[in-house]
Amino acid sequence: MFITLLALEYLLFLAINERINAGILLRKVLKSHPHLVKPGMLAGMWDWIHSRVKSKEVSTQCQSSVIC
Repeated sequence: MFITLLALEYLLFLAINERINAGILLRKVLKSHPHLVKPGMLAGMWDWIHSRVKSKEVSTQCQSSVIC
């Protein structure tokens, strides 16, 4: 049972270590290739929703008098 607990702690340590290494590698890559930066999933969804709902694209019949 003690070995099982140590094995789980070791696996957690390895996972955290790999995550840190991946973050370091990502920063190095983005320094040399800044064009690879894309917005995250939530930012992309936000932009998609707001680009779909523009008052200028709505016909004048559907616009309220409040929209300038």
